[in-house]
Amino acid sequence: MFPIETDQKADFQRDGYRIFDSVFSSKEVAAMIEILESNVEGEGVRRKSDVYAVRNLLEIAPELRRLPEDPRICSIVEPILGAEYFVVRSLLFDKIPGANWKVGWHQDRTITVRKRIVAPGFGSWSTKAGIQHVQAPVNVLENMLALRIHLDDCGSENGPLRILPGSHRSGILTDEGIKHWSSTVSPFICSVQAGGILALRPLLLHASSPAQTPAHRRVIHLELASEKLPGGLEWNA
Repeated sequence: MFPIETDQKADFQRDGYRIFDSVFSSKEVAAMIEILESNVEGEGVRRKSDVYAVRNLLEIAPELRRLPEDPRICSIVEPILGAEYFVVRSLLFDKIPGANWKVGWHQDRTITVRKRIVAPGFGSWSTKAGIQHVQAPVNVLENMLALRIHLDDCGSENGPLRILPGSHRSGILTDEGIKHWSSTVSPFICSVQAGGILALRPLLLHASSPAQTPAHRRVIHLELASEKLPGGLEWNA
């Protein structure tokens, strides 16, 4: 399914996610991996026996900065956010034997901004890799999109993302709300082959289990928006 057509856009708005197979060729994936392997130093790199996560990826690996402008990416994002979208956060995730983590059901509520400014609806500030992080209000999160570009095959045995379709439409959920969704809705396992993309809304409930057969599960994670922040806040883009 690539790019998003009118009926697929309606499905995306209803379910909060979409998987696009074979967006990038094996040669293109290999080139991205080579770039990543040569850019694994810096303040935003986390290690655990090997590199397993990178913050501020597009700064650490500038060769990837044109990735969001790729026509195939544009054809996925523009029907959802419009043509004036931009990257607001870039990360690399990996699951390796030394960093094979479990993540419970949650929504992605935190954004990164240039500096701390008190503004209505924004709170729970923290600093990571020198960047200000803050939890954003629902109207900001509802107008964002995350793309997970898979550089390795991700099946049921190596800790794929699990999502609860439609949960993004309930706004910011309390612990009780998360418990209700996770106990009443069957999760969908997001199996994605190398070169494929998972597009999802940040407020969509998602989780992942440790890999049963730990190996690389490299994912370039891009968060996108198309609107300025209120109250004088600025995206750290």
